[in-house]
Amino acid sequence: MPPDAWRDNGGLKEQQIKATLYGILQDVEQSERIFLIIREQLEY
Repeated sequence: MPPDAWRDNGGLKEQQIKATLYGILQDVEQSERIFLIIREQLEY
């Protein structure tokens, strides 16, 4: 499985990452903004 297998077009894995970001940031807009940046990064 490729390292970017968490990218599943809004599926469960992406929702879990967004929920984790929200748990840290406590802000929906910031969580979504940061998630979009993370999703576009192809390198680790």
